[in-house]
Amino acid sequence: MRTSIYSNLNARLSDVMKQARLDAGLTQAELARATGRTQAYISKFEHGQLRLDVEDFIAFCDSLKIQPSEVIDTLKGNQSTRSGIKGI
Repeated sequence: MRTSIYSNLNARLSDVMKQARLDAGLTQAELARATGRTQAYISKFEHGQLRLDVEDFIAFCDSLKIQPSEVIDTLKGNQSTRSGIKGI
């Protein structure tokens, strides 16, 4: 089982979610309030210092008004869905 928080996929997820947050016009503090997390938690995730669990991933997607499947398709490189998330 992988224990490191550092991986290519995790880094890409942070980038995709950060871009989605920026596209939504939200600050880290605003996303934190919407998800019940702290701004420090959002910052650590966006800087690759922690991984999201499934509950947080879904809460982030809900707050950013994006479908979790769009994010997953983007990470998998599915070109047909990539345009669903701006800036990716």
